[in-house]
Amino acid sequence: MKRIDFHVHTVSTASDHHFVFSIECLMKYVETMEIDSIAITNHNMFDLSQFQEIKNQVPTEVFPGIEIDLEGGHLLLVADGNELHDFNNKCKLVSDAIPTKNDFISTSKLKQIFPDLSKYILIPHYEKSPKIKDETLLQLKSFITAGEVSSQKKFKYCLKNQESLVPVLFGDLRFHEQRSVFPTRQTYIDIGEVTHSAIKNGLRDKNKVFLSKEDGHKFFDALGNGLRLSTGLNIVLGERSTGKSFTLDRINNEFENVKYIKQFSLLERDDEADNKRFNDLLTKKQSIFTRDYLNELQTVIDDMADVDLEQNNQSLEKYISTLIKSAQESEKADSYSKSHLFSESNFNVGDSVNLKAIIDSVTNIIENTEYKEIVSQHVSINSMKNLAIELMKKYAEETSENLKKQYLNDLIGNIKRELQVHTAATPIQDIDLYSIVMDRKKVDKFQAIVNTAKVDKEISKKDIQGYQIVANRKAFKGAQELKTLSGRRLSFSDAFGSYNDPYTYLKSLKKITGLEESEHYKYFINIKYQILNGHGFKVSGGERSEFRMLQEISDAQQFDILLMDEPESSFDNLFLMNKVNELIKDISKNMPVVIVTHNSTVGASIKPDYIIYTRKNMEDNKIKYEIYSGHPSDKSLTGLNGELIHNHGALLNCLEAGQEAYEDRGQGYEILKN
Repeated sequence: MKRIDFHVHTVSTASDHHFVFSIECLMKYVETMEIDSIAITNHNMFDLSQFQEIKNQVPTEVFPGIEIDLEGGHLLLVADGNELHDFNNKCKLVSDAIPTKNDFISTSKLKQIFPDLSKYILIPHYEKSPKIKDETLLQLKSFITAGEVSSQKKFKYCLKNQESLVPVLFGDLRFHEQRSVFPTRQTYIDIGEVTHSAIKNGLRDKNKVFLSKEDGHKFFDALGNGLRLSTGLNIVLGERSTGKSFTLDRINNEFENVKYIKQFSLLERDDEADNKRFNDLLTKKQSIFTRDYLNELQTVIDDMADVDLEQNNQSLEKYISTLIKSAQESEKADSYSKSHLFSESNFNVGDSVNLKAIIDSVTNIIENTEYKEIVSQHVSINSMKNLAIELMKKYAEETSENLKKQYLNDLIGNIKRELQVHTAATPIQDIDLYSIVMDRKKVDKFQAIVNTAKVDKEISKKDIQGYQIVANRKAFKGAQELKTLSGRRLSFSDAFGSYNDPYTYLKSLKKITGLEESEHYKYFINIKYQILNGHGFKVSGGERSEFRMLQEISDAQQFDILLMDEPESSFDNLFLMNKVNELIKDISKNMPVVIVTHNSTVGASIKPDYIIYTRKNMEDNKIKYEIYSGHPSDKSLTGLNGELIHNHGALLNCLEAGQEAYEDRGQGYEILKN
């Protein structure tokens, strides 16, 4: 991680308020804030002699630059410092064209003065005044590296907004003797070397810019042999049979909870087997979705498990018959049956479930810290605490009362049984008429809920990486659909006969041997879960593999590290570029990702955070695998033994089949283009 500030003023110009430059102040700034690189960017001018003095004295990497008043805003232009006199002459042309603070140059004039803008780092005022105009941005689009913002808030906004430029936050300071306090307006870049090209490459990727060192990627020891990996995205490169997969296997064995997607693992040669794998995935996804969607229905069905209308009717009939018989035998009553306890009814023992739920809710409000301010605007916390205490007292009272009633019911029951032993009189059947009425109401409500839920309806539709995941609900059409859903040799014919009467149907499901009660909820509503392509049609064989790949990568978020071995072996470059790369980059923000590849779309276009390069050598007729590593922007990659190799050559050889092949392809594309 390198900390840079590419907006530094050292000369008081017509566009500035007056100040006297202090090189001691600048040196203190660099040392105090631990700045790795600065750029001198004075308004519409470049002072060569002063720059050389600063470069010789300030203990950090210093680049020459200029802040230009361009039509529609300000533009920072930073050079590499290799052609200082040429840069100085160009800046003089800018100074001549902008003599006062009200003057500016046009975009065409800028291109005239600096014919090859690709040589420079161009950073316009983006979310900062004076903000560059959109039409100017469009004209310079291919040359702009990043956009300067004025605050941490705007920096974070631009990071999240896919359409925004890569944001940078700089000091924009004037260094004079009176300045003693320095703001933390600098940008951290995830690069290794502090070079003009490395910084320019780093500023091309939003995943490599940060506001603090802690936010950025770190390194960890991977194999105990000196190889380190980034906590972000790592690419493993190398020619065939140089130990790439061997290295990946070692990493897999070294760590726990690893998601390892191996080469060709998602590409099925057999169409029938591929279709089966896709359907298995679909079944798994459907099962999870069904469980979540029908969760509340399952709660209702569980509540209905103890409702038995037939038993209630029998109890009611027995109660009436014993009541009548007891009245008819009143003249034959003896001392035992005349006792008050002989015909005493039980106390109704209630529960405090609702009261307990209210207490939990009030407690949650009191203990919640996330929304404490909102709650306190409407309700006094002390009042809520008093309410909780009052409710708890009430709960204790009800609990005590219910325990007493239960104790008395047990005592009365024992006495009644003793009295019944000593008399021939008919005892009246105990019955809870309130519970019987409530059970009937529950059944009515249950019938209404289930029948409403059977109505055909699209209940979910999501777009994921160009695919549509659609879920519909509807009624089952026959017993065969129920059997298919169960995946077992169970007969649903008898049960389905009462499908339109949910309560009777539930009772029938209970009679099916081998069907667990915890699964009953699945057989009321038919959930159809489909995966369609971007056009809304059934996915093809290739699309099935693509979707599985995306799902495998997405599922990696449940693990601690993701390993992938040559994903390009199974998929085309457009799919890799437009879908896989984006998903991998997103995951690498939260966990280490290591990918073996030969493909430039994955290896280069994805803009990795770190590169591992493997090479095979023969020593004493024995194969020796050598490993080199470094940042993508580094000039050289470093071996575990300290040996350096040229990064540019390694990348071209692995990803482009060498310099000659790379240039030849480029020429071929240009011929076709023209």
